[in-house]
Amino acid sequence: MLMLSLLCGCATGQYSPLTGADKDEVEQLRENVYRVEYRVSSFTSQEQLDAYLRRRCAELTLREGYDFFHLAQRADVLALSRRTSMTVTMYKGQKPVGADDVYDAKEVLAAPVAVPNRN
Repeated sequence: MLMLSLLCGCATGQYSPLTGADKDEVEQLRENVYRVEYRVSSFTSQEQLDAYLRRRCAELTLREGYDFFHLAQRADVLALSRRTSMTVTMYKGQKPVGADDVYDAKEVLAAPVAVPNRN
């Protein structure tokens, strides 16, 4: 019974803010480019992991004085935990023209943190 409750706790996964990130989870590559990694339990869905990663990138974008960000160069690892890292390019001012896959950091953070579906 104890083991089952521990597994259920891992399955729900909670968002961990940027302030709690390990040094190896955020690496500056250039002035406005970072590699950002997010780790969760292997029971957490890829969709949930992606939402957490976007939120982490939005926090970083605003912390560094930028407004928008673009994600590229995805690397996924699934083992005892699920891990995704992406290259994040940040932009100031207006959203780059013609870029549909650029996120507004303030909009990402204004959305509630998605809570995993508990069936």
